[in-house]
Amino acid sequence: MAPRLPRLIDALRRQRAADAWRAAAGAVTTMRTTDLAALGPVARDVAAQARRIADASEARMKRPRMDEDGIARPAQCDWAWRPLPWSAALDPACISGAAGGTTLAPGITLFHDCPLSEITLRQRRSTDPLAVAPYALSLDALRFDGSFLSLALDLPPEGATTLRTSHIVRVTLTLRRERPAEMFVRLNVRHGPNTEQLVSELSPGNRPDSPVTAEFDLGFQEINPTRLEHAWIDLIFERPAMNRVDIADMTVTRRPRADL
Repeated sequence: MAPRLPRLIDALRRQRAADAWRAAAGAVTTMRTTDLAALGPVARDVAAQARRIADASEARMKRPRMDEDGIARPAQCDWAWRPLPWSAALDPACISGAAGGTTLAPGITLFHDCPLSEITLRQRRSTDPLAVAPYALSLDALRFDGSFLSLALDLPPEGATTLRTSHIVRVTLTLRRERPAEMFVRLNVRHGPNTEQLVSELSPGNRPDSPVTAEFDLGFQEINPTRLEHAWIDLIFERPAMNRVDIADMTVTRRPRADL
C-alpha cells in the first residue's frame, strides 16, 4: 500500500531539513562570517531542543516497565491507577479561596478546618519533556490557622472492592515543595462498620523532583474482603501556611505480597 500523502510530505520535509543541516555543517569552514553569525544562534537552539528530546527518550527507556498510561508498575502488579487531577482536564482548572469540602472532581475533595480559606488549587498541563502525567496539580496556601489540610481521593470500585490481605498498595508521587514540610499518605479501607487506617510519611527523595513512595502491607490488617465497601487515600499536608506543593504526578499500584 502506498504511504498516505501527508505522512510522505512530512517525511520529505524532515529529510530536506536534515540534508540542509548536514550541508551547512560541511560548509562551515568556507562559509562567510556574516552567514555563520546568522546561522549560529539558530543552530544552538535546534541543538538544544534535539538534546532535550534525546535526554527524554533515554530517561524514558531507563524507567521501570510502563504501559501506555505511563504508570511504572512493580513486578506482578495486578492493578494501577492515576487519579483524575493528573490524567484528565479539570473544570475549573483553578480554585481560589478553596473552602473545606471543596470538590475538584468526582471523588476528589479538599478538606480543612481553616476559616481563612487562603488556599489555591491549580491544574496545569505538563510541559516538562520528562513528565509522564499529562497534567500536574499545585496547592498553594497563604495564612493557615486550621489544624488539618488534606486531599482525599476515592479509589475506583475495581481497585477498592478487590483489595485483599494478600496485597501491598504503593502510592508514588513526584512533587516539589517550596519549603520543607512534612507530608503523609493515609490509606483508608472501609469494611462493614469498621475502617482500617494505615499512615506513612513521604520522605524527600534524593533530588527535588525525584519520585517518593509510600507502601501499605495489608497482610497485617484485619480486613473482611466480603464486606469491603470503600477505600480512599488522603494526602495530608503538615504546616501548609506560606508554602506551595507542586505534584507533577501521582499513581497507585497494587501487587501481591510474598508468602511468609
